[in-house]
Amino acid sequence: MTESTVPASGKHQGPRYGLRALAAVWIGKFAGATLKVLGREGTHVPGRIALWVCPTILAIVERPNTVIVVTGTNGKTTTTNLLADAFDALGFRVSSNRSGSNLREGIVTSLIDGVSIAGTCRSDVAVIEMDERSALLVLPQLSPNIVVCTNLTRDSIKRNAHPEYIAWILSSAISPSTTLVLNSDDLITASLGSVSNRRVFFGVGPSGDEAHEPRGAAVDASICPLCDERLEWKFWRFNHIGSSRCPACGFESPDADTHVSPANPTTGLRTLTLNTDEVTIRLANDSIVNVYNVAAVAATLELLEVAAHTIGKVVESLAPPTSRFADETVAGVRIVRLLTKGLVGVAVSRAFEHVASVPGVKIVLLAVDETTDRFDGVENTAWIYDADYEFLAEPSIAAIYVGGVRRHDQALRLAMAGVDPERIFVVESETRAAEIVPLDTVDVLINLHSNHNAGVTGDAVQRTLRTRLMENAS
Repeated sequence: MTESTVPASGKHQGPRYGLRALAAVWIGKFAGATLKVLGREGTHVPGRIALWVCPTILAIVERPNTVIVVTGTNGKTTTTNLLADAFDALGFRVSSNRSGSNLREGIVTSLIDGVSIAGTCRSDVAVIEMDERSALLVLPQLSPNIVVCTNLTRDSIKRNAHPEYIAWILSSAISPSTTLVLNSDDLITASLGSVSNRRVFFGVGPSGDEAHEPRGAAVDASICPLCDERLEWKFWRFNHIGSSRCPACGFESPDADTHVSPANPTTGLRTLTLNTDEVTIRLANDSIVNVYNVAAVAATLELLEVAAHTIGKVVESLAPPTSRFADETVAGVRIVRLLTKGLVGVAVSRAFEHVASVPGVKIVLLAVDETTDRFDGVENTAWIYDADYEFLAEPSIAAIYVGGVRRHDQALRLAMAGVDPERIFVVESETRAAEIVPLDTVDVLINLHSNHNAGVTGDAVQRTLRTRLMENAS
């Protein structure tokens, strides 16, 4: 497949439409249009209604010949958006659940959006985000050509078991004919599928100053899966992400077909290697999680035989949605907006690590509580002890403002991690900190929030900080 020949739309992959299936398409599309008129997003309700009308609609609705599913613990929404953006940039029509409605209902909604009223597919490629626990309900009916897995790490105690259990769910649902695009630096992810599956691996090259022994709050793969001996690490990045080998039986991490080099400390440039081809790139966001996301996108495009120089140009143009990452300077002060997956220690640790690496004197506005806690739920707070809050003891962080329902739990965890209690400020509201944080002694303001409060908290904090800085400058 060249850069201009992604398979065209419309070859039906399932049973032919019957009246019930067509009714599901019509009613689902009507429900979606009605919700939009009412100012609602309608990301899963149309799919839920369509499934009520025709429970097998996911297997029946027409979709493109190229169907790509993106899954994993962290990064799947961003990778889905980046991959959809890449196909847009290449000139293809894309069906995608970009908003992250990644259960079966949301996936059905996105596929119904991609067909005409007669049920005819109107897109060239479908890029579908899928919750990893939904695999048994989705993959057998959807029959994707490609499954991309970003990583499988420790997730919310409330909803997930050990990542090896999640890997078992995924492998049980993956067809032997599906091509897998997997993270070579994650032993659990790299084990997905069966010997019948074609596997393509992506990774991020070592920087040279990374550890050779695991450390931190969570390590989920430290024993050889073949002989149960303790693994040795060529380099260790976080959790069980890195490159390892077994000194007893020779088992080791797979080599990456596509990998991204560390950034040159002087120029910021990286080398993107696609099998034997190399291109030089500069990324919009250098956080390690985003570099892995970009590597996954590049590996998928290379699998589809997009030319290396085109992949390089496309990935350079990609940036995460501003709700997930934004970096702006107002009146000489940087405002860095960063989203992390709340309740997930591994994901939060990566956000904390990135915060610590940002140069300059920083103030952090920390709001990683779940919005459901405010209304009708009580979350198990044990996850904060799976997260490496120690990164926030970095001396360049002048103050940390903590807001939200679990603010006292967060403040205690920060103090236990070595953060000077005099630098910890507790406020009741998640947005109040933006109104009172001092602006005259800081180089960077970090707006750090969860995915579940990105709108109600992340947006509001960003607006308030921007407005206050502009008013101070005038």
